[in-house]
Amino acid sequence: MESVEFENRYKIDKERLISYYNRIKRQDKDQTQLSMIAKFLVNQTIGSSYDDIYGILLYFKDKIIIEKSLLDFAMEWIRAQKIRLEYKKYLIRAQYPQNDLALAIDDCIFRFFLDSDKYLRMLLKTNIQEYNFCALYEIFFSPYDTKNLNIEDILRRHMHNVPTHFHGSTKINVNTIILRSALSNLIVKDYEDVLFSRKEEEAMKCKQINGNVKLQKKLIYEFNGSLLERMIKTYCIGKKPIFPSEIEKAVSQFLSSYLRFGSFYKFAEFKDNMTKCFAEDIICGLTDNKKSLIQKNHIVAAISKALLEFNKINCDLELDGLALKKDLTPILKDIVIHLIDTYLNF
Repeated sequence: MESVEFENRYKIDKERLISYYNRIKRQDKDQTQLSMIAKFLVNQTIGSSYDDIYGILLYFKDKIIIEKSLLDFAMEWIRAQKIRLEYKKYLIRAQYPQNDLALAIDDCIFRFFLDSDKYLRMLLKTNIQEYNFCALYEIFFSPYDTKNLNIEDILRRHMHNVPTHFHGSTKINVNTIILRSALSNLIVKDYEDVLFSRKEEEAMKCKQINGNVKLQKKLIYEFNGSLLERMIKTYCIGKKPIFPSEIEKAVSQFLSSYLRFGSFYKFAEFKDNMTKCFAEDIICGLTDNKKSLIQKNHIVAAISKALLEFNKINCDLELDGLALKKDLTPILKDIVIHLIDTYLNF
């Protein structure tokens, strides 16, 4: 009964997810179940990379109870991100006396993760060492965009820190210790981010109250091509065709992260930074076997060459961010299409 209540509280669209997984199975029947589930999770933007997810699935495969499967494991990983979303919403509203981090850790553990611990322990065999649960919780509740979820690194962090004690044949309950070991750093980082955001919000309110005072500091934006990186990574892993509209959307997001409507820029002032960031985001999206095919300096050279004519015309002009975005989008879009056709499309 508790399980049903828990699943209803953190509901996922299991029917839709299984349907999507079955579509992956039909596309490539020669793949192992391990490979298909790893691909399925990557496409759900779960985990850090295909290789990391594959390693995690391989490690936990024999630790799942007989009544459950790797697909059940994958579903609970997705549900864990739903729990993380609810926990983050709560943390944003939470107020702790003197911003007490220890209290924040205990509050979140008892409010969200103790129930999760009871539920997830039904997924794994009862005779496994406790540090495995520590690793599982760090993996499941890390942010979806975590850069490194290498199972060996995570196990190494917890293996000698977390006890597995027995009183006779009965395992002693150390669940709270496990949760603190697995999640304390994560909760502290999340709460510090919340405190930082609140300080920024307070600073913005002060600026609004003193609206007649000229802003002394200009906001600085950076090029961020997370959508481009994810699109290329998905293509490299799944070989799913990328439509020009998707490429245009990813390029547009990359430019929008820096260029703002109503702000004016000189192209010469950000050209080199834009070129470097665009090349880096493309390289980051490549899987290891594709990175050997193309070097960063080749991409930089291709971008610089494509921008040569635009640079000649607009080098010294001061243009609105929206206008620059409209002009640069088709140029960068063609570069990505050429890259895919030349290096990745085989």
